Amino acid sequence: MNKSIFMILILLITFGFFTKIESEDRIKNVSSEKVMSELFSILIYDEDDLLEISIEDVGKYHGDVCLCLTLAFRATQLAISQLWQDEMPKRGDFKIISACPTPGSRDCFEFITRVITRGKSNDFKLELPQGTDIENMRSDNFNFLFIRKSTSDSIRIQAREELFPDGFFELRNIVKYGKTATRQEEESFWSIKQELKHKFMTLPAEKIFVFELRK
Repeated sequence: MNKSIFMILILLITFGFFTKIESEDRIKNVSSEKVMSELFSILIYDEDDLLEISIEDVGKYHGDVCLCLTLAFRATQLAISQLWQDEMPKRGDFKIISACPTPGSRDCFEFITRVITRGKSNDFKLELPQGTDIENMRSDNFNFLFIRKSTSDSIRIQAREELFPDGFFELRNIVKYGKTATRQEEESFWSIKQELKHKFMTLPAEKIFVFELRK
């Protein structure tokens, strides 16, 4: 085979391969955007103004629709459905006690309810399980207590432990806060994280959380 023809074939094959990768990435991105757009928004009153807040809105405030933000958003949806049912809540009627120390969950609660900046610091508390912190998390960090202040009704919401693969949190700590993570560990962590985020966006709430309602 002529050498120039051989080189052209190699270039065409290489171009086709990378075009396929780029095409698959675009499909994944479109699919992710479609999932987010289908996740229903939260309706909430700010004084007399009725707001419609989507997960994309919260993501813009935080800078990313990350795993912790997604869980906090879904937990807030569940809390509203149980504590307010057919009513629409007011921002000032929330008290939240969170076991999750991440910026994503905190920013989610703040953007939706203004629970941190509205001037009543006791309406938001961070209570971490013993032995945990931002660099050492477990599944029980995804535990949130929502209180409807006007009625004192409450709901405790916990992400299901079985959703997290074995070793996920150890891998998280190595990749995000360690200094010895291999490329394989990094790729594995981000892949698992994306799969988890997709589950938290698409699964019914009862398959993501267990909860206890108190009235």
